[in-house]
Amino acid sequence: MDLISIITINYNCYLETTEFLDSIRNNLTCRGYSYEMIVVDNASTTDDVTLLKNRYSWVKVISSSQNRGFSGGNNLGIEHASGNYYLFINNDVIIDHDIVIPLLNRFRQSDKIGVVTPKILDFDTSRIIYAGSKPLGKFLIRIHYYDDEVSACKSFPIPYAPGTAMLVKKEVVDKVGFWPEIYFLYEEELDWCLSIGRHGYEIWYDSNASIYHKGSMTTGKNSPLVQYYTTRNRLLIFKRNLRGRYKYCSIIFTLGVSIPQRCLKYFIISVFCFFSDGRFCCSFFIRVSTVLNSLTQGISARQ
Repeated sequence: MDLISIITINYNCYLETTEFLDSIRNNLTCRGYSYEMIVVDNASTTDDVTLLKNRYSWVKVISSSQNRGFSGGNNLGIEHASGNYYLFINNDVIIDHDIVIPLLNRFRQSDKIGVVTPKILDFDTSRIIYAGSKPLGKFLIRIHYYDDEVSACKSFPIPYAPGTAMLVKKEVVDKVGFWPEIYFLYEEELDWCLSIGRHGYEIWYDSNASIYHKGSMTTGKNSPLVQYYTTRNRLLIFKRNLRGRYKYCSIIFTLGVSIPQRCLKYFIISVFCFFSDGRFCCSFFIRVSTVLNSLTQGISARQ
Protein backbone atom coordinates (compact mmCIF):
# COMPACT_ATOMS: atom_id res chain seq x y z
CA MET A 1 0.00 0.00 0.00
CA ASP A 2 1.25 3.46 -0.91
CA LEU A 3 2.15 5.83 1.91
CA ILE A 4 1.56 9.50 1.12
CA SER A 5 3.59 12.03 3.09
CA ILE A 6 1.54 15.23 3.06
CA ILE A 7 3.82 18.20 3.68
CA THR A 8 2.64 21.73 4.37
CA ILE A 9 4.35 24.81 5.79
CA ASN A 10 3.06 27.11 8.50
CA TYR A 11 4.26 30.60 9.35
CA ASN A 12 2.12 32.63 11.73
CA CYS A 13 -1.03 31.20 10.14
CA TYR A 14 -2.45 28.94 12.83
CA LEU A 15 -6.11 29.46 11.92
CA GLU A 16 -5.55 28.87 8.20
CA THR A 17 -3.52 25.76 8.98
CA THR A 18 -6.24 24.35 11.23
CA GLU A 19 -8.85 24.86 8.51
CA PHE A 20 -6.57 23.07 6.05
CA LEU A 21 -5.90 20.17 8.43
CA ASP A 22 -9.58 19.77 9.21
CA SER A 23 -10.38 19.54 5.49
CA ILE A 24 -7.66 16.91 5.07
CA ARG A 25 -8.96 14.84 7.97
CA ASN A 26 -12.58 15.08 6.82
CA ASN A 27 -12.06 14.23 3.15
CA LEU A 28 -9.17 11.80 2.69
CA THR A 29 -10.63 8.28 2.67
CA CYS A 30 -7.42 6.19 2.73
CA ARG A 31 -8.89 3.81 0.15
CA GLY A 32 -5.90 1.99 -1.27
CA TYR A 33 -3.37 4.20 0.50
CA SER A 34 -2.40 5.58 3.88
CA TYR A 35 -0.96 8.95 4.76
CA GLU A 36 1.06 10.85 7.31
CA MET A 37 0.53 14.56 7.89
CA ILE A 38 3.61 16.74 8.36
CA VAL A 39 3.41 20.43 9.25
CA VAL A 40 6.68 22.33 9.11
CA ASP A 41 6.57 25.48 11.19
CA ASN A 42 8.97 27.99 9.65
CA ALA A 43 9.97 29.70 12.91
CA SER A 44 6.62 31.38 13.58
CA THR A 45 6.79 34.34 15.93
CA THR A 46 3.53 33.18 17.54
CA ASP A 47 3.11 29.96 19.51
CA ASP A 48 1.75 27.99 16.56
CA VAL A 49 3.83 24.87 17.26
CA THR A 50 2.40 24.30 20.72
CA LEU A 51 -1.15 25.04 19.59
CA LEU A 52 -0.92 22.64 16.64
CA LYS A 53 0.64 19.87 18.72
CA ASN A 54 -2.03 20.18 21.38
CA ARG A 55 -4.89 20.20 18.89
CA TYR A 56 -3.73 17.54 16.41
CA SER A 57 -2.18 14.43 17.91
CA TRP A 58 -2.19 12.74 14.48
CA VAL A 59 -0.05 15.45 12.90
CA LYS A 60 3.74 15.45 12.95
CA VAL A 61 4.67 19.08 13.71
CA ILE A 62 8.27 19.95 12.86
CA SER A 63 9.64 23.15 14.35
CA SER A 64 12.36 24.92 12.38
CA SER A 65 14.76 27.15 14.28
CA GLN A 66 14.79 29.58 11.37
CA ASN A 67 12.55 30.59 8.49
CA ARG A 68 13.92 28.49 5.64
CA GLY A 69 11.45 29.70 3.05
CA PHE A 70 9.16 27.56 0.93
CA SER A 71 11.84 25.27 -0.48
CA GLY A 72 13.67 24.88 2.80
CA GLY A 73 10.45 24.12 4.64
CA ASN A 74 9.51 21.45 2.11
CA ASN A 75 12.98 19.95 2.33
CA LEU A 76 12.75 19.79 6.11
CA GLY A 77 9.46 17.99 5.70
CA ILE A 78 11.06 15.49 3.31
CA GLU A 79 13.75 14.77 5.89
CA HIS A 80 11.03 13.66 8.33
CA ALA A 81 8.86 11.86 5.76
CA SER A 82 8.48 8.10 5.34
CA GLY A 83 6.22 7.91 2.28
CA ASN A 84 6.91 6.73 -1.25
CA TYR A 85 4.97 9.79 -2.47
CA TYR A 86 5.17 13.39 -1.26
CA LEU A 87 2.13 15.65 -1.47
CA PHE A 88 3.40 19.23 -1.21
CA ILE A 89 0.42 21.46 -0.54
CA ASN A 90 -0.09 24.99 0.77
CA ASN A 91 -1.67 25.55 4.17
CA ASP A 92 -4.12 28.07 2.66
CA VAL A 93 -5.77 25.30 0.64
CA ILE A 94 -9.11 23.64 1.35
CA ILE A 95 -10.19 20.30 -0.11
CA ASP A 96 -13.76 18.98 -0.31
CA HIS A 97 -13.07 15.51 -1.71
CA ASP A 98 -10.33 12.88 -1.74
CA ILE A 99 -7.74 14.31 -4.15
CA VAL A 100 -5.19 11.57 -3.52
CA ILE A 101 -7.04 8.79 -5.35
CA PRO A 102 -7.20 10.48 -8.81
CA LEU A 103 -3.65 11.78 -8.48
CA LEU A 104 -2.34 8.32 -7.63
CA ASN A 105 -4.33 6.77 -10.47
CA ARG A 106 -2.56 9.07 -12.92
CA PHE A 107 0.83 7.72 -11.83
CA ARG A 108 -0.27 4.18 -12.61
CA GLN A 109 -0.67 5.02 -16.30
CA SER A 110 3.07 5.46 -16.93
CA ASP A 111 6.35 4.96 -15.09
CA LYS A 112 7.60 8.16 -16.71
CA ILE A 113 5.17 10.32 -14.73
CA GLY A 114 6.96 11.95 -11.83
CA VAL A 115 4.61 14.76 -10.77
CA VAL A 116 0.83 15.22 -10.88
CA THR A 117 -1.01 18.41 -9.95
CA PRO A 118 -4.76 19.09 -9.48
CA LYS A 119 -7.16 21.74 -10.70
CA ILE A 120 -7.07 24.91 -8.58
CA LEU A 121 -10.19 26.94 -7.83
CA ASP A 122 -10.48 30.32 -6.14
CA PHE A 123 -11.67 29.84 -2.58
CA ASP A 124 -13.99 32.85 -2.57
CA THR A 125 -15.58 32.55 -6.01
CA SER A 126 -14.94 28.91 -7.09
CA ARG A 127 -13.58 30.34 -10.33
CA ILE A 128 -11.02 28.19 -12.15
CA ILE A 129 -7.60 29.77 -11.68
CA TYR A 130 -5.47 26.82 -12.80
CA ALA A 131 -6.33 24.02 -15.23
CA GLY A 132 -2.87 23.12 -16.47
CA SER A 133 0.16 25.04 -17.70
CA LYS A 134 0.75 26.22 -21.23
CA PRO A 135 4.09 25.52 -23.00
CA LEU A 136 6.98 27.60 -21.68
CA GLY A 137 8.75 29.91 -24.10
CA LYS A 138 12.51 29.86 -24.62
CA PHE A 139 12.59 33.60 -23.94
CA LEU A 140 11.70 34.75 -20.39
CA ILE A 141 10.20 31.31 -19.55
CA ARG A 142 6.86 32.98 -18.95
CA ILE A 143 4.26 30.96 -17.09
CA HIS A 144 0.71 30.96 -18.47
CA TYR A 145 -2.19 28.92 -17.11
CA TYR A 146 -5.25 27.45 -18.71
CA ASP A 147 -8.30 28.67 -16.81
CA ASP A 148 -11.18 27.72 -19.10
CA GLU A 149 -13.89 25.09 -18.69
CA VAL A 150 -12.68 23.03 -21.66
CA SER A 151 -9.15 22.61 -20.31
CA ALA A 152 -10.50 22.05 -16.81
CA CYS A 153 -12.18 18.84 -17.98
CA LYS A 154 -9.08 17.37 -19.62
CA SER A 155 -5.93 15.77 -18.21
CA PHE A 156 -2.66 16.27 -20.06
CA PRO A 157 1.13 16.59 -19.67
CA ILE A 158 2.42 20.02 -18.70
CA PRO A 159 5.86 21.65 -18.36
CA TYR A 160 5.27 23.07 -14.91
CA ALA A 161 3.29 22.30 -11.76
CA PRO A 162 2.46 25.06 -9.24
CA GLY A 163 3.73 24.60 -5.71
CA THR A 164 0.20 25.13 -4.43
CA ALA A 165 -0.31 21.37 -4.64
CA MET A 166 1.71 18.64 -6.33
CA LEU A 167 2.07 14.92 -5.73
CA VAL A 168 5.65 13.79 -6.36
CA LYS A 169 7.23 10.35 -6.44
CA LYS A 170 9.94 9.79 -3.86
CA GLU A 171 11.99 8.37 -6.72
CA VAL A 172 11.97 11.81 -8.36
CA VAL A 173 13.39 13.49 -5.27
CA ASP A 174 16.02 10.77 -4.94
CA LYS A 175 17.22 11.32 -8.53
CA VAL A 176 16.63 15.05 -9.09
CA GLY A 177 17.39 16.28 -5.60
CA PHE A 178 15.61 18.40 -3.02
CA TRP A 179 13.83 21.70 -3.66
CA PRO A 180 16.27 24.50 -4.63
CA GLU A 181 16.61 26.62 -1.49
CA ILE A 182 18.35 29.43 -3.34
CA TYR A 183 14.94 31.00 -4.09
CA PHE A 184 13.49 31.17 -0.55
CA LEU A 185 10.07 32.26 -1.92
CA TYR A 186 8.53 32.11 -5.42
CA GLU A 187 9.75 30.55 -8.67
CA GLU A 188 11.30 27.57 -6.86
CA GLU A 189 8.75 25.14 -8.26
CA LEU A 190 9.47 26.34 -11.79
CA ASP A 191 13.18 25.71 -11.37
CA TRP A 192 12.49 22.31 -9.81
CA CYS A 193 10.03 21.30 -12.54
CA LEU A 194 12.52 22.27 -15.25
CA SER A 195 15.09 20.06 -13.56
CA ILE A 196 12.58 17.22 -13.24
CA GLY A 197 11.83 17.48 -16.96
CA ARG A 198 15.53 17.39 -17.82
CA HIS A 199 15.77 14.11 -15.91
CA GLY A 200 13.18 12.56 -18.22
CA TYR A 201 10.10 12.64 -16.01
CA GLU A 202 6.66 13.80 -17.13
CA ILE A 203 4.54 16.30 -15.23
CA TRP A 204 0.76 15.97 -15.52
CA TYR A 205 -2.31 18.03 -14.78
CA ASP A 206 -5.23 15.85 -13.63
CA SER A 207 -8.70 17.33 -13.93
CA ASN A 208 -10.28 14.75 -11.63
CA ALA A 209 -8.77 16.32 -8.53
CA SER A 210 -9.43 19.90 -7.43
CA ILE A 211 -8.56 22.16 -4.52
CA TYR A 212 -9.64 25.60 -3.30
CA HIS A 213 -6.88 28.16 -2.81
CA LYS A 214 -7.11 31.30 -0.69
CA GLY A 215 -3.79 32.69 -1.93
CA SER A 216 -0.87 34.59 -0.31
CA MET A 217 -2.08 34.27 3.27
CA THR A 218 1.45 34.49 4.65
CA THR A 219 3.05 37.26 2.60
CA GLY A 220 0.16 39.31 1.23
CA LYS A 221 -0.63 39.61 -2.44
CA ASN A 222 1.10 42.94 -3.06
CA SER A 223 3.66 43.10 -0.27
CA PRO A 224 7.21 44.38 -0.87
CA LEU A 225 8.42 40.89 0.02
CA VAL A 226 6.45 39.41 -2.88
CA GLN A 227 7.70 42.04 -5.32
CA TYR A 228 11.31 41.61 -4.27
CA TYR A 229 11.45 37.83 -4.51
CA THR A 230 9.43 37.51 -7.71
CA THR A 231 11.75 39.99 -9.45
CA ARG A 232 14.99 38.66 -8.02
CA ASN A 233 14.07 35.04 -8.64
CA ARG A 234 13.18 35.62 -12.28
CA LEU A 235 16.81 36.61 -12.79
CA LEU A 236 17.95 33.45 -11.02
CA ILE A 237 15.65 31.35 -13.22
CA PHE A 238 17.27 32.83 -16.33
CA LYS A 239 20.78 32.32 -15.01
CA ARG A 240 20.21 28.70 -13.99
CA ASN A 241 18.01 27.47 -16.86
CA LEU A 242 18.65 29.50 -20.01
CA ARG A 243 21.65 29.46 -22.30
CA GLY A 244 23.23 31.84 -24.78
CA ARG A 245 21.23 34.72 -26.20
CA TYR A 246 18.02 33.58 -24.51
CA LYS A 247 19.59 34.05 -21.08
CA TYR A 248 21.15 37.45 -21.74
CA CYS A 249 18.13 38.85 -23.60
CA SER A 250 15.84 37.75 -20.75
CA ILE A 251 18.05 39.38 -18.12
CA ILE A 252 18.34 42.62 -20.12
CA PHE A 253 14.57 42.75 -20.67
CA THR A 254 13.88 42.25 -16.97
CA LEU A 255 16.37 44.89 -15.85
CA GLY A 256 15.48 47.37 -18.60
CA VAL A 257 11.71 46.95 -18.88
CA SER A 258 10.06 44.88 -16.14
CA ILE A 259 11.70 46.54 -13.15
CA PRO A 260 11.14 50.11 -14.41
CA GLN A 261 7.49 49.24 -15.02
CA ARG A 262 7.08 48.09 -11.43
CA CYS A 263 8.83 51.20 -10.14
CA LEU A 264 6.44 53.39 -12.16
CA LYS A 265 3.49 51.45 -10.79
CA TYR A 266 4.48 52.08 -7.18
CA PHE A 267 5.29 55.72 -7.92
CA ILE A 268 1.76 56.24 -9.23
CA ILE A 269 0.32 54.46 -6.18
CA SER A 270 2.39 56.67 -3.86
CA VAL A 271 1.27 59.87 -5.59
CA PHE A 272 -2.35 58.74 -5.32
CA CYS A 273 -1.94 58.02 -1.61
CA PHE A 274 -0.35 61.43 -1.07
CA PHE A 275 -3.22 63.34 -2.61
CA SER A 276 -5.97 61.07 -1.26
CA ASP A 277 -5.15 61.17 2.45
CA GLY A 278 -2.80 64.12 2.79
CA ARG A 279 0.13 62.04 3.95
CA PHE A 280 3.21 61.24 1.98
CA CYS A 281 3.30 57.53 1.29
CA CYS A 282 6.87 56.35 1.43
CA SER A 283 5.98 52.83 0.30
CA PHE A 284 7.23 53.65 -3.19
CA PHE A 285 10.72 54.33 -1.99
CA ILE A 286 10.67 51.39 0.40
CA ARG A 287 9.46 48.97 -2.25
CA VAL A 288 11.74 50.20 -4.99
CA SER A 289 14.76 50.04 -2.71
CA THR A 290 13.70 46.58 -1.56
CA VAL A 291 13.54 45.34 -5.14
CA LEU A 292 16.68 47.05 -6.34
CA ASN A 293 18.83 46.74 -3.25
CA SER A 294 20.77 43.51 -3.41
CA LEU A 295 18.86 42.46 -6.54
CA THR A 296 22.12 41.77 -8.23
CA GLN A 297 24.07 41.25 -5.01
CA GLY A 298 25.02 37.64 -4.79
CA ILE A 299 23.21 36.66 -8.00
CA SER A 300 26.45 36.34 -9.91
CA ALA A 301 27.75 34.08 -7.16
CA ARG A 302 24.62 31.90 -6.98
CA GLN A 303 24.32 28.83 -9.13
